[in-house]
Amino acid sequence: MRFVFPVAALFCLAAASAAAAFQTGSEPAAVAVAEVVSEPVEVGDVFELEVVVEHPEGAEAAPVVEESLGDFRILRAAPLETDGDAPGESRFRLRLGAFVLPGDHEIPPVPVGVRAANGELSLIETPPAPVRVVSSLPPDSEAAQGDIHDIRGPFELNVPPRWGTIGLLALGVVVLLAAAWWLWRRRGAREAPLTPLPPPAVEAEAALARLAGAGLLERGDVVGYYERLAGIMKRYAGRRFETPWSERTTREILRDLRLRTAIEHGEALTLLASILGEADLAKFSERAFRPDAAQSRFREAGVFLDRTRPPLTAEADPGDGPERNHSLPPGDSGPPARLSGETTREVGAR
Repeated sequence: MRFVFPVAALFCLAAASAAAAFQTGSEPAAVAVAEVVSEPVEVGDVFELEVVVEHPEGAEAAPVVEESLGDFRILRAAPLETDGDAPGESRFRLRLGAFVLPGDHEIPPVPVGVRAANGELSLIETPPAPVRVVSSLPPDSEAAQGDIHDIRGPFELNVPPRWGTIGLLALGVVVLLAAAWWLWRRRGAREAPLTPLPPPAVEAEAALARLAGAGLLERGDVVGYYERLAGIMKRYAGRRFETPWSERTTREILRDLRLRTAIEHGEALTLLASILGEADLAKFSERAFRPDAAQSRFREAGVFLDRTRPPLTAEADPGDGPERNHSLPPGDSGPPARLSGETTREVGAR
């Protein structure tokens, strides 16, 4: 990087010829001096060097500088314009970096190019400029002769062995308490009482009653009616015969039921296949269904429940009397309400 003014560029090109034309013993065309603006300068600081050139009136002058002056690096060079300057005087400011060790130093001469009014070029130099560079350390460091010491190493903390043991024990207690709390919460979640489901037949009969009172057929929603009817029957068959039913097709459900049910339930499975098959047609085709056909499937659903519900068993009365009571198999809370033929027809008519 070169800090050369536009005028100085011309001086650089003609410096050699100007030096040859200069005659020994003649009066110099101009005189230049350099002076440090403020002293002392701290190590690493930036300071200014002012160059004053006295030349004939009408002449032009500019310093011809490189990247550095000796040990001092040149950061910037600019003309200094002040009010009231004499016609035969030019001033410049050089910003230098004091990247040297403390002590008394000397700034080398600054070359200055001068162009007279007639166009003649000449090259002059300023005398060396003294500068004092001081340390940036605080004043109390002078007692140590200005030596820059390394940073202090890490401080060794001597912890008594008993404190380390106590810390490990406290950590272990915290871990054990956290584990005990987690196990207690998990055990409480497992032991939370679950609401038992009603028997499959009771649940299905209640769902069919709600479907009959929903009024879907009256509003013309045949597809919605069949979707609810098929869902009720799939859930009942799956719970009754312990087969998967959720997210399964009609073919998969009927296949599993034929493997799990007894021979006497063959006709009942035929009714279920008729109900689910017609529901699939209503859902996946544009076939129009009459309300009376939908009500027929509803009655077949009641017949399927009647033919597949678990049989009642007779158990001895635990009392002294000869009375007996009828109860459902274990897990049922009471005798379910049966949908007789007349009841089914009444529900379907609604």
